[in-house]
Amino acid sequence: MSLLAIIVVLIASLVAGSLLFWTLRLGIGPVPTSPSVQKTILEILPDHLTGDAVELGCGWGQLLNLLQVKYPTQTIYGYERSPIPAMFSQLTTGACIKKQDFFNGDFQQTGLILCYLYPGAMEKIEQKLIPELPSGCWIVTHTFSLRKRHPVNVMKSNDIYQTPVYLYRL
Repeated sequence: MSLLAIIVVLIASLVAGSLLFWTLRLGIGPVPTSPSVQKTILEILPDHLTGDAVELGCGWGQLLNLLQVKYPTQTIYGYERSPIPAMFSQLTTGACIKKQDFFNGDFQQTGLILCYLYPGAMEKIEQKLIPELPSGCWIVTHTFSLRKRHPVNVMKSNDIYQTPVYLYRL
């Protein structure tokens, strides 16, 4: 085996190992949002926004790109603890990627939160994060809802799962 092949295998192994480690540590991997769900999110997002737009667990940055298209004058932030997707998002979106636990973030200037997380994280968002968000802040989730909140709007995506997208306002 050539030196180049060994280097490629080594790098691929390190990337795969990093993704596996962070998936196990966080309880979810960086799962992309389908194009049909992205389209539904774009439709449900409020037209006007005061404050920053933030994606929690931004993974590979697809939804950050969506936020940048919808809100070109707003500051867009992404939170992602897994280093490989965080670096990819930083390089491909130009958004400010915070490589930290979003439960330790500062959301005083936030006008919108967007997230695609698992049910346990959604419960923790309701308990810990929502009380810290400013009044009037929008929250958009897909697939998993906030169980103790009533959405302002729910739209179904045109995919085989009819994936729900929820819009909340505090």
